[in-house]
Amino acid sequence: MRLSTFARTILISISLTGVLLVVLLISLLTGTTVTEVKTLLTGSVQGIDAQKTWTIILSYRLPRTLLAAVAGAGLASAGVVFQGVLKNPLADPYLIGIAAGGSLGAVVSISLFGERWLLGTSVCAFLGSISAVGLVYGLAVARRGRGYVNTVILAGVIVGALMNAVMLLILSLSGSHEKQRILFWLMGDFSLASYQQVLLAAVAVTVGWTLIYLNANRLNLLIVGDDTASHLGLNVFRTRTLFMLVAAMLTGATVSVSGTIGFVGLVVPHAMRLLFGPDNRVLLPAALLGGAAFLAASDCVARVVAYPMELPVGVITTLSGAPFFLYLLVKK
Repeated sequence: MRLSTFARTILISISLTGVLLVVLLISLLTGTTVTEVKTLLTGSVQGIDAQKTWTIILSYRLPRTLLAAVAGAGLASAGVVFQGVLKNPLADPYLIGIAAGGSLGAVVSISLFGERWLLGTSVCAFLGSISAVGLVYGLAVARRGRGYVNTVILAGVIVGALMNAVMLLILSLSGSHEKQRILFWLMGDFSLASYQQVLLAAVAVTVGWTLIYLNANRLNLLIVGDDTASHLGLNVFRTRTLFMLVAAMLTGATVSVSGTIGFVGLVVPHAMRLLFGPDNRVLLPAALLGGAAFLAASDCVARVVAYPMELPVGVITTLSGAPFFLYLLVKK
């Protein structure tokens, strides 16, 4: 008996939610020593060791783990949209210069204010991402009806290259401390996560994902083809623009709190599509939960795999995502 789309979505969402909860629990309990885990499992809440453990979990690990999950959910969801709208399997949330714009904003903030204005770094990164999207979107609108997809991709490459050049110029003029902080941020960093960042990112991802999911059928039509979608009464340009803007804002909000983390928005949508099919009504919830679990797990590995050093989470996502993508490339 074949399940309905709604039933499949519910079943898949429940299963992936279970996976996500397990990953979050492991991330919270995983530290530099086993004694912390033993202290929690015994139920002891007395003594300095137990108090220190709870402080570490609630003040450091929990906001970091939650922020990684929210960022992964946002990047994977945006990846589904960009791959569908641009009809390009290599499309990811950073394709149209969003990462470069966000990175430039963060570099400017860190260079001017250092770590004294952490929320300001997120704000500047978000503004930089939106500025990059505005430039790309302006070029696409100017050439309306003349190769929209190619215009978006090429304009994104140009805008990204320009902003990367400015970013490298600022980086070369910065001091050694600022350079180290900037480079770590550019490779993805959740070490300074706070509940305030978690709340802001969660609101942005929730609103953006909801808008996208409510229009999942329209995204399915765009993937089928512009002519077919137009014949079925869909305003292709308006719908495509809506998806691009919402996904871009979703990515900008994520980049502003996490830095640039590669392969999440590229690999997770492909993996979920292989497992659950191309229907966006099913794929979008799967990507949301799968991306959250993947990035939370990657951040957990980044914290402990090279102890006492901490690796940027972008290194882990690339090392795990690149072989999977090479497998897809060989198979298809």
